[in-house]
Amino acid sequence: MTLGWIGAHGGEGITGGHVVRARAVWIDLDVVFPLPTGHRRRVVADGLALTGRVPGMLKRWVRGSRGEWYGVVWVPLSDGAGDVRLTLDDQLVPAAALTQRSAS
Repeated sequence: MTLGWIGAHGGEGITGGHVVRARAVWIDLDVVFPLPTGHRRRVVADGLALTGRVPGMLKRWVRGSRGEWYGVVWVPLSDGAGDVRLTLDDQLVPAAALTQRSAS
C-alpha cells in the first residue's frame, strides 16, 4: 500500500491542530468498520450501510504514537435505502481507509 499522497508531514503540512482546507476523499468503510471473524451476516433494512466506499472530507492528518497516520474526516452515513441517517464529524480513521477523490 502506498500512502505517498500523505507525505512525510501529513500531506501539505497537515498535522495536529493546523487548520487547513478540507480535501475530498473516498473512505473505505470495510477498513474503518471491519466485522469480527465469524460474524454471521444478516440484512437489517433500516440499519446503517457500513460497507463499501463512500465520499467524505479529510479535515486533517494526525499521527499515532507508533508513527502511523490517521485522517480526521467528515462523512455522512446512509441506510440501506440510501437515506443519510448519521453524519460523523471529526471521525478518526486509519490512513489505509482513505484515498483521494476529485472534488467535483
